[in-house]
Amino acid sequence: MLGRMNQRLERLLVRSGFTKPDVRIVVRNQIYVSLGTSLVIMLVTLFSRWSLAYLAGAVIALVNFWTLARVTQSLVYDQKRGPYLLFVIFMGKMTLSGLALWWLIGVERVPHWGLITGLGTVVVNITATGLSQLGKK
Repeated sequence: MLGRMNQRLERLLVRSGFTKPDVRIVVRNQIYVSLGTSLVIMLVTLFSRWSLAYLAGAVIALVNFWTLARVTQSLVYDQKRGPYLLFVIFMGKMTLSGLALWWLIGVERVPHWGLITGLGTVVVNITATGLSQLGKK
């Protein structure tokens, strides 16, 4: 079952423009870490407010990571336009993330530790993926 899910996700990532296998591995793992841990935590805590804050943080982290990985790949192929494109997308991404965080913390008053923990899924993913790839290369 996991193999089939990996194949489907791999096809989705290729169609989305992730041409480098190493980048696809990291993005795929981020999807698993963000959404998988969110699902488990929500089921264990019976959809508590903390777990929904965790989900929000994990989704923000996933979208930011996806965008960063996608843009970084374009830098490799277009070195002339790449830095400008990276800057514009980075600023747009930070603005949207800031607005989302402002709304979640300031308006909705979500538990901030749940949100911070969800955002931290990127650190967990990069550490785990890096350690697993270390033994393979």
